[in-house]
This record gives sequence, structure tokens and C-alpha cells, in this order.
Amino acid sequence: MEKDKKEKLKLAVTLAFIVIAFGIAITIMLKYSQEGETNMPFNLSEIIVVSSAEGVTKEENPDNYKWNLDIMQYNDIYLQIAKNEEYDKNAYIESVTIENFSFTNPKIGNTRVYMPNSTEGSLFTYDNSYLIQRSLTYKGAENSDTKTLKISSQGGMVLFRATNTEVGEYVSNDDAEISHNGTLITKTNTTLDDLKYTISFDIVIETNIAKYRGNVSLELPCGDILTEGTSQLDQKDCSNIVFKRENM
Repeated sequence: MEKDKKEKLKLAVTLAFIVIAFGIAITIMLKYSQEGETNMPFNLSEIIVVSSAEGVTKEENPDNYKWNLDIMQYNDIYLQIAKNEEYDKNAYIESVTIENFSFTNPKIGNTRVYMPNSTEGSLFTYDNSYLIQRSLTYKGAENSDTKTLKISSQGGMVLFRATNTEVGEYVSNDDAEISHNGTLITKTNTTLDDLKYTISFDIVIETNIAKYRGNVSLELPCGDILTEGTSQLDQKDCSNIVFKRENM
């Protein structure tokens, strides 16, 4: 009888330990699901969005109009990757990749994303060779250079452009000069509400230690570009963006 009591007590203690261990494991998993990595070697420290518009001259102009423009609404998205000074291992960036783009459709226009122009001239050009089809990768290097898609191995900025094409057109001989910014859209029947959409994408930071993935979602365009011309969002607190470790 005494032996049976001891066996039952031992079984109860074992079961209690299993339940407690299982509860701790579930708590850790839930916390990781909500908070992700809390001590990465590099962090997404700042997101800057610059929203505006510009007119692109049409190739064909049979009636020789002074202004014969397709209007593009654009959003330049800067992502600052900063070194975590409290991280105690020797780490460096091997690459930063932007991928898995998704959009909600604006009422007017079509959304596309472009990488920086690697040639002389404007930082961005609407040539199809610069369209981002699936992903955009910046390679770790000694120094950052957006035109050659390089980011410093110790942290830097990556950049791409989200555009809304076919917003409208402006064909006229009236204006002596025009402003290539968001106010140009007022020359069409397009409203700010017509332009609004959401972009989301994954950012993958691959280091020599581990690979980390987080998802960013942005409402575009930022501000009232129809009256301001150019508007800017500067998000310095990125703690709401959860990064999780991935297998390399």
C-alpha cells in the first residue's frame, strides 16, 4: 500500500512537471510570436517615405502641344538598417532583401515598384529594366551605394520607389511653366482618395550570424500631396515591426 502511494505521488509530480514545462514552452512561443527577436545584430531603425508626383513626357505628340504628359504618383521608401551597439558578437550584413510585395488597388492607376537607376541622370527612371519583379537585394559592402545596390556591412540605407502609374494626363498649351510635384495632379479629375492604397513587403536582413524576416505595411501616398506638392513620413519607432529568425 505504501509503495502504491509513493508511485502515485511520483507520477503526480512527474505530470505536474510536464504540465509546467509545457505551459512555459507555450508562453515562450506566444511571446516570440508577438515580439519576435529582441536582440538582433542589426535593426530596422527608421522608415522614411517621400510622396510626390511628376509628369513624364509622352513620346508621341502629333499636335505639338507644349505640355503632353503622363502623370505618375511616386513614393520613395527609405529603410535605415542600424547596428545594434549592445549586440556582443562580431556581426556584419551580408545582404538586405525586399520581397513579397502586395498591394491594395487604388481607385485610379496601377501600382509598380522600381529599383534605383544605375546609370547617370535621375535616381529613378520608368524603364521596364528597373522594374522589381519579385525581389530587390542590396549586397553587403564596404560602403553603401544605392545606384549599385550596395549597403554597408555595418549598416546603412536601402531604397526603392513605389509608383502609381496612369494617374492621369496633362495636355495643354496654356501654362508658361508647371511644377513637377503632387500639385500637378490637380490638373486632372483625380482626387487624393482615388490615389490611396496600401503596400506591404517583407524585409530580410541576412547577417553572418543569422537571417531575420519582418513585414512592413505602409499607407500611400503620405500627406496631402495635392496641396503640399511633396509630403514626407519619418517613422523613427519601428518596434511594431516583428522580426523572426529564419534558417540560412
